[in-house]
Amino acid sequence: MQELSRDDKNILKSVSFFSQLFIGIAFYFPLSSGKKSIFRMLGAKIGKGVYIGPGTVIISKDYSQVIIGNDVFIAPEVMIKVNTISIGDQTHIGYQSLLVGESLSIGKRCNINNRTFIESSFASVEIENDVTIAASVIISSHDGAYKQTRGLDMKAAPIIIKNHSFLGNNAIILPGISIGNRAIVGAGAVVTKDVQDDSIVIGVPATILNKKESKDV
Repeated sequence: MQELSRDDKNILKSVSFFSQLFIGIAFYFPLSSGKKSIFRMLGAKIGKGVYIGPGTVIISKDYSQVIIGNDVFIAPEVMIKVNTISIGDQTHIGYQSLLVGESLSIGKRCNINNRTFIESSFASVEIENDVTIAASVIISSHDGAYKQTRGLDMKAAPIIIKNHSFLGNNAIILPGISIGNRAIVGAGAVVTKDVQDDSIVIGVPATILNKKESKDV
């Protein structure tokens, strides 16, 4: 049985006292300019034209692995607790989204809407360019079975969401899934198998509704 677990208290303890102090200041600091200055001082690489909203905080064991491109918008009350994260130019992260884990890559011009949850604690999550993720989507690269079911190993495997794809409201993406280029995942769908390029999937578990005409976008 896999001995995998995440202890959030220990993760925070691994952050230096100096960093914890400035994380607390950044959390309560109302102005984006002040937040950016604090995170840059901790080592984060933050581009031009970035907005970080009130109540938003970024926590990392190594802020040199936090990379935020130009013209990124991070809405109020977003929690980012990812040790290695990159966010591409002109990406939007919506209100009260929660991003946690070890390794998360978000491409350029992505639109991640309100209350999205992305979990990459035991395997990486990669979101390519021009991806739209609607509100309250869950993306988790592990299934958590080790906590709920005796004798059953936890499944943990990387997730990739490819260019120009769309995930509808409340969709759930399970470990090891690949969402193809220009694919559409319907609202409320639970994706248990890979979604091919240009496909539309709906339902629980998600099944193919149609295959769009392939075209360059």
